Amino acid sequence: MKELNNQESIKGVLKGIKYDDPIIKFRGEKIITSLKKLLGTKPALSLGLAIDTFYTMYLPYPVIIPPNEVDKELKIHYSLIKNLIFSSDLEKFKSLTIADSSTSMIMAISYLEHILLMLEQLLSSSSSKGQKLYNNLLEGLKGKGQSSQEKEVEDIIKQLSNEALKKAMEDAKTAKKLKHITSGMMAGTGSEFSLEDRVHEVLKLARNLDVKIILEIIGNLPKHSIKARRKVVRHPKGELRGYEIGGDIERVVPTEIAMPYPLFELKFAENRLLLYEKILPEKWGPLYVLLDKSGSMEGEKILWAKAVSLALYIKALKESRPFYLRFFDSLPYPLIRIARRPKASDALKLLEYLAKVKGSGGTDITRAILTACNDIMQKSLKSISDIILITDGEDRIAEVSVRRALSSAKVRLVTVMIQGDNPDLRRVSYKYFTAIKLDDKEILKIIELSSQI
Repeated sequence: MKELNNQESIKGVLKGIKYDDPIIKFRGEKIITSLKKLLGTKPALSLGLAIDTFYTMYLPYPVIIPPNEVDKELKIHYSLIKNLIFSSDLEKFKSLTIADSSTSMIMAISYLEHILLMLEQLLSSSSSKGQKLYNNLLEGLKGKGQSSQEKEVEDIIKQLSNEALKKAMEDAKTAKKLKHITSGMMAGTGSEFSLEDRVHEVLKLARNLDVKIILEIIGNLPKHSIKARRKVVRHPKGELRGYEIGGDIERVVPTEIAMPYPLFELKFAENRLLLYEKILPEKWGPLYVLLDKSGSMEGEKILWAKAVSLALYIKALKESRPFYLRFFDSLPYPLIRIARRPKASDALKLLEYLAKVKGSGGTDITRAILTACNDIMQKSLKSISDIILITDGEDRIAEVSVRRALSSAKVRLVTVMIQGDNPDLRRVSYKYFTAIKLDDKEILKIIELSSQI
C-alpha cells in the first residue's frame, strides 16, 4: 500500500481523461514500450504525453484544459497537444483514427517517434546555445521542462509537430491498409487481426518499400472483387436451406404429417413428401502458393507475383481455408503455413516473408511441385487442395512424376505463367493462365480462375 502511495500521479492536459484508469495507463505504457523497441532505448517522454497523444487521435473532439491551468513543467507537453488538436492536417485524417484504437496507437507512436528523432538530430547539429534550447525541449517532453514559452520555442514545436504529423499520417495510412487486407477486406474480421499487440512490427512493415508497392497493387482491386465460395454437402442434421420433394421421414415438414394417413402413405410411397432441405458446410483443403524467386523474376515480376499471393491469401481467409506459401528457385525455401483462423503473428509473418525474399538463383519446378505435394500429404487431408504455381520459368519438368504426385496428394495444379509459355506445365495443369500485362486486372482473372476449380 505504501508503494502505491509513493507512485507519482500521471499528469496530462486533456479534459475528461482519467489518467489513473488501468486501460488508459496500459495504452500509454504500450506506446512507450513500442517506442523503446523502435528506438532501441527508453524514450524521453512522460506517460501523460503518450496518453494525451493517443486520445487526441482517438477521440472525435478532444478538449484541452485552459492555458492558465497548465503546470509550468507541462508547457511543452501542452504546446504539442494544442498543435495537434488544432492541426488542419489531423482534422482531415480524423475519419481513419476516431474510435479505432489500433490506428490511433500506430499514429501516436509514429508521431512521437519522429518528434524525438528530429529533436535528437537538431541537438547533435546545433551550437551550444541551440543545444541548451533542444535539451530544454527534450526535458519538457518528460514533463520536467522549465520553458518560458518564448516565441522561438513555440515556432520550433509547431514546425516539429507539423513535420512529425505528416510522416505519422503516411505510416498510419499504410498500416490501415495492412489491417484491412490481412483481415480479408470484409467486416467482422478485425478482431482476428489486432494490431495493438504488435504495433512496432506493423510500423516497420508499413515503412518497407516492397510492402507499400504490394499494398498499392492490391488496393486497386474493387472492394468486393475477391468473393468467398461456399462448399456444402446434404446432411439430415444440418442447417435449413429450403425445401425439396422426397421420401426421407427424418426431414419431413410437419404439415405433411397432419394430412390424412392414406394420402401421406401414398406420397411417401411415391417419394413426393415435402421435406426440409438441410446442408452442412464442407471444408476446403489448403490453398497452396508456389512462388518462383529465381533471378529472372527480380523486379516487377516478383512484386506482382507477391501481390497475387497476398490476394490469394485474402481469398483463402474468406473461404476459411488453410494457406500455404513456399518460395522456390533451384531449391524449395521454408514453408509458411497459416491456419483457417490466423493470429496477428501469422499474418505479420506472411507479410514479413513476402517483403524479405528477393529474386535470385536458378529454377527447378519439378522439385517445387513434388515438395508441395509432400507438404499436403503430410497433413492427411481428405479435401481436395489446390496448388497455384506462379513462375516465368521455361524449365523442363518430369511429367510422369508430377502427375503421380498430384494424384496421390489429391491436388489440382493451377499454373500462372508470367510473360511466357511452358508446354510441359500446360499439359499437367488443371488450369493454365498466361500473365502478360502484370496489372490488377490480371490478378482478378487469376482469382476468378481459382474460383472455377
